[in-house]
Amino acid sequence: MIKRFFTLLLNMWQYLYWKGKVGSHDGYFLIYRGCDIHYPQYLHLGRGVGIGTDTYIGPVRSSAGIKYNPYISIGEGTWIGKHCSIACIDKVEIGKHVLFAGYVHITDHSHGYEDITRPISPQPLTSKGPVIIGDDCWLGFSCEILSGVHIGKHCVVAARSVVTKDVPDYSIVAGNPARIVKQYNFKTEKWEKVRKNM
Repeated sequence: MIKRFFTLLLNMWQYLYWKGKVGSHDGYFLIYRGCDIHYPQYLHLGRGVGIGTDTYIGPVRSSAGIKYNPYISIGEGTWIGKHCSIACIDKVEIGKHVLFAGYVHITDHSHGYEDITRPISPQPLTSKGPVIIGDDCWLGFSCEILSGVHIGKHCVVAARSVVTKDVPDYSIVAGNPARIVKQYNFKTEKWEKVRKNM
């Protein structure tokens, strides 16, 4: 009983601390201890969002002399597991009631490397566009969602998959690079295996 009381007290303190720092929110949310959130003013949180211990959220404001206007939106009821990371120079939009397992990585950019006369670290960042994840998705343990990817509604990304292309609604993807392995058939009302690649 005492432990529960102190847990509730700590959770409320965390909420009040972050409430004044995030750019906008739709109601109560929970950010657990150990989270590293850079520039929280670029972050929108929906009601009931939970962000697990030691998660990193990093909007990038500038790199290699280039300024960015990043925006990260996490929808209502979404739960982000422990040790996840989200990095953004443009936009990462996560829908409602999305479930993250631990160690999920999402980024809308990568490091430039094309100029062989310069080290990679000071070269401009590159991006294929925003990352958008639809409502009701499940992102498996240690999967990666890369720049420019749009994932549809009610999709599953299998553990350790690397998603490099768009995923249509009601699909399950797996592998590196990820490919569609199942899709929901509304005629048969069943999940069916898919043999063709994405």
